[in-house]
Amino acid sequence: MIEPDDTPLRFASVPYANAAPLAAFLPEGTVSYSPPAQLLAKLTSGQADAALIPVADFLTRPELVRLGNLGICADGAVRSVLLKCNKPLAEVCTVQADPASRTSNALVRVLMTHHFRCSVELTDDPGADAAVVIGDRALTLPPAPAGDIDLAQAWKTMTGLPFVFAVWACRDGHPRREELGRLVAAAYTRGQGASHELARLWADKLNLPFQSVHEYLTRIIRYWIGPREEQALALFGDFLGHLPAAGGSVSP
Repeated sequence: MIEPDDTPLRFASVPYANAAPLAAFLPEGTVSYSPPAQLLAKLTSGQADAALIPVADFLTRPELVRLGNLGICADGAVRSVLLKCNKPLAEVCTVQADPASRTSNALVRVLMTHHFRCSVELTDDPGADAAVVIGDRALTLPPAPAGDIDLAQAWKTMTGLPFVFAVWACRDGHPRREELGRLVAAAYTRGQGASHELARLWADKLNLPFQSVHEYLTRIIRYWIGPREEQALALFGDFLGHLPAAGGSVSP
């Protein structure tokens, strides 16, 4: 008889307000928090059993499988994924990538090529003409000198679809995949029911108005991947497959 494995399962999430309804009520002591760009390594190295993986990683790693239909999505403006412009968009030639990001850096490359029709170079230069800024920093920084472009809204304008930024995923063949799925689903159910509590907590952390954070967590960010989100995932995956190698310029 095989003894059941009661070792605590380990989860990895992002340290941002937008993930609170997904991760705040996972079993106590099982969650670690890292920037999105570090989560793939945590998952593939075995440091985490499940992670809220950026879709730019998930879509290119066939050894990963989704846990149900939960993720971080937006159907229009998201407020927390911005291109902050130091020059008018027509004059932007260089874009500083956000070192914490995987999906948003890829998204800006797609949008520059196919929507804005700009030729730009992604760089780590803080003096670039524009910068990708994600997460809580995007929610709290003042507008850039030449304005901010909400990348989820730009995607919606270009495609008519919502955008999916991250999905709960685990390694294919994980022996406790079903249990992982049950735990993330239960955590989200509790997170939905605690929207006021979570909004107060994060409003205090970010020094933002409660109503603004509550709206962000309950209306702006969406957590369910439905048919239109599936369409968006497939389309973004197709765009990713045709991008030039990262680090070079992207041209229309």
